[in-house]
Amino acid sequence: MNSLVEVVGVALPETCGDPVIWVRPDSIGYFGPDLGVALHSTSVAVLTVGVDGPIVLEAPGCAVTTARSVYAPARASHRIIAPESRILLLFLDPAGPRAADTAAAMREFAGPFGLGHRREQALSIACLAGADPALVVRAAAGAVVAADPRITALALAIRSDPGREYRAPASAAELGLSTSHFLRLFAQSTGTTFRRYQQWARLRHVVGGLAAGHDLTRSAVEAGFASPSHFSDTFRETFGTSATAVLDAGVRFDIGA
Repeated sequence: MNSLVEVVGVALPETCGDPVIWVRPDSIGYFGPDLGVALHSTSVAVLTVGVDGPIVLEAPGCAVTTARSVYAPARASHRIIAPESRILLLFLDPAGPRAADTAAAMREFAGPFGLGHRREQALSIACLAGADPALVVRAAAGAVVAADPRITALALAIRSDPGREYRAPASAAELGLSTSHFLRLFAQSTGTTFRRYQQWARLRHVVGGLAAGHDLTRSAVEAGFASPSHFSDTFRETFGTSATAVLDAGVRFDIGA
């Protein structure tokens, strides 16, 4: 019981409400109704929790599965349906200071998908109480991933300047590694590919721009997308819905500190 109290903490007005997207250095989170997504594959791993009730996982090659929480690794095509529940979507930056092996907190697996997060009740309570996002992340985090410090530094550089085009051969050479070794090391340290991590950094920058009050076009250009259509295609591929649909749903943004 003490762990639940610790997770919930003090409800903060800026994180209460429905729906809301928060942006922090180590995470992006969404709390609100099902947005009706199509099949998609995220750039980084995502944890989905049915806050009010069960959710349904659909994925190619897997039986339709009902659970209260689902972990989907990066690049795993899937969609979550929540007909009677608001959901928590939690994207943890795989190379950030709060990077965690969320998969280790799942009770069982169906193919690549984890089912039943061990702290799903605490996560639901934290969302309903309007807990600070940092406490929600703390409830979700499992064992911390020991990333190679060279990869951690590179990931920070990518997040700091997402508009720059990073090439694997050049980045590998700067670290004194072969390209193949570099790409394996990056994937081992972050749980996603070098290309997908750059995609994640750009999408995160766009969401941060929207949270700061910038328009969608400006945010996408500053993030390094070649055109509005490039951004739209990437967003839909990653999240299973359009950025316009998210904005039309009346989502409120919380950029925090």
